[in-house]
Amino acid sequence: MAARSRTTAGARRRGAARSTPDATLVALGSQFEALSTELAALQNGPAVTFPPTAIPSAELNDETAIDPSAERIEAILTLLDPIERAIMATPAASVVGLGVKARHAAHVLSHCWIDAASTLDWDMRAVRLLIESTCSVAGVGLLSSQQ
Repeated sequence: MAARSRTTAGARRRGAARSTPDATLVALGSQFEALSTELAALQNGPAVTFPPTAIPSAELNDETAIDPSAERIEAILTLLDPIERAIMATPAASVVGLGVKARHAAHVLSHCWIDAASTLDWDMRAVRLLIESTCSVAGVGLLSSQQ
């Protein structure tokens, strides 16, 4: 019963999200998060390379290796660009939309989460704290790379 009520509540939230003023931002945010998650997994995972003997080609030599994930990383970055531009261009009309925009800003400014907030210069500290507060009020967490 509990699992069913969670599923029903999730379906209601998704349905409600489609009718909210920020439905477009929510959809863009979902696409952004899915691609960002895949990108992080590819970038943080072990590199997969093949020795040249496994690849039949007269052009390959002993120093050549192919990383198939590099092609996927490039493809993801190409897909992310218009999504990120749309998130930036779409005005937020609710706290939900602000949450999407704040999570995107945290991604763009991910270097602000490398060290403690107290070590940042005043401007970057203010931006970081504003993003964190916005995410908190919107009820969304930062992307995993900032937590």
